[in-house]
Amino acid sequence: MIEKNKGISIYIHIPFCLKKCNYCDFVSFNFKRDEIHKYVEYLNREISFFSKKNDLNNFPVSTVYFGGGTPSLLAVSDVESILLTVQRNFKLLPSAEITLEANPESIEVKKFREFRTLGINRISMGAQSFNDTTLKLLGRIHNADEIYKSFASLREASINNINIDIMFALPGETVKDLMHSLKETVNLNAEHISFYSLLIERGTLFYRKRKVLHFPGSDEEAEQYRMGIDFLESSGYKHYEISNFSKDNFQCKHNVTYWKNLPYLGFGVAAGSYYKRKRTRNVLKLDNYYKKLDDNTLPIGLYEHLRGKKAKGEHIMMNLRLLEGCDKHLYYVRFGSFPVNDFIEEIEFLLLNGLIEEDKRYIRLTKRGVFLANIVFERFIVL
Repeated sequence: MIEKNKGISIYIHIPFCLKKCNYCDFVSFNFKRDEIHKYVEYLNREISFFSKKNDLNNFPVSTVYFGGGTPSLLAVSDVESILLTVQRNFKLLPSAEITLEANPESIEVKKFREFRTLGINRISMGAQSFNDTTLKLLGRIHNADEIYKSFASLREASINNINIDIMFALPGETVKDLMHSLKETVNLNAEHISFYSLLIERGTLFYRKRKVLHFPGSDEEAEQYRMGIDFLESSGYKHYEISNFSKDNFQCKHNVTYWKNLPYLGFGVAAGSYYKRKRTRNVLKLDNYYKKLDDNTLPIGLYEHLRGKKAKGEHIMMNLRLLEGCDKHLYYVRFGSFPVNDFIEEIEFLLLNGLIEEDKRYIRLTKRGVFLANIVFERFIVL
């Protein structure tokens, strides 16, 4: 369901980095200025093609998110070109949240002041840790000192909505190291903090070295998570999603779109969309992306029409990531039934084991359920 009065969210994938991190499995490529210019040209072509094909001209857009990769490597003119294309093919609302992901080494005052002039009003900075030894092990190319300098540069560029990413369950990092990172993040007074666990993904350097690196056990990981939650909440941040904390009125509107299972459009290599209950993912290779657009074809690589109980289960799983939970009334509006009608055995099991709770309006994770969320989510997977 798309509510035109609320607008739709757009994700723009910029798949270029100066260096791939040791834990990263995202689709990304080595930074080349000429390749970026070509990519932006095709990206604009895809946005225009999709809008015309789906008759979305003048359809309101409430959030735009530049993710990657490292979108802050784009020239100001490239970002301007993409936003103008969005504006020409949709209706970019004056109140739209427009986020750009950035790494500390790519942040400078002049450039980000120009980004701000274009309408970029939220920056998500990938700090990950304030421990130089940990940063080196992760394969990051910045150090802790650059995080402080980059944050100051963003403030000088009049950016007043900044997210900082911090990871836990990192190899060789102590609780003391982790708490130092969180304290420094809070001391910077960021509006939003993403606090998430390292996942060891196939195809990464960390996966290949998983037997020689010292990763914390599940109990130690849970304790790091618990301490992080307690500290961030006591520091005035609201824990509103499993891995996200914000000051009042600074929740990430774009990501809330995902968690509420609302429609969004993704453009660029490997970008995903969820539109009219159809889930798609674009092709993963640049050559294939260019070729499909040259052939006047949308660059879709995977396609799935979500129907029936599978669609309902995914809706509940996404909603439960939010600590407010799954709104039973909105579920009924979308599906014509209530969660308990569709998943009575699963819900009874989770209630009995203290992993979820419910009131008249919501089903939500309990405090215990937050720590065992994957066990909860598994109950709603429909193959």
